[in-house]
Amino acid sequence: MRSDVETVFADATRLEIADLVRLLNESLGSVVVQAMTGTKDRGQPARWARGEAEPRLRTTNQLRLGYRVWRLLEQAEGRDIALAWIMGSNPRLDEQTPVTAIRELRSADVVGAALAFIDGSPAA
Repeated sequence: MRSDVETVFADATRLEIADLVRLLNESLGSVVVQAMTGTKDRGQPARWARGEAEPRLRTTNQLRLGYRVWRLLEQAEGRDIALAWIMGSNPRLDEQTPVTAIRELRSADVVGAALAFIDGSPAA
């Protein structure tokens, strides 16, 4: 699992932000991308994906974290389970959604929760 975590981290770091957002929009949908960044503008994720607008640093960090969590789950569990996990309340995140944890940049919490889910570890 460690090599998967490092590979996904490297991909999230190296991808051009427009490419990363395009992948997130295609995989999760722009509404989920909008929620993970907290942007009020529904069209903003599409503009980021087309390279028409550059997200702010905080938003870029949210997008890269969201990609990391998404790819780890999608690789291990498949698309449908990954999407359900990202959108659902989570006992490891005090019943908040992973989308909220991503928006708040709670990296250690949300990545740890994802890895625990993948490993099948019981909730604390």
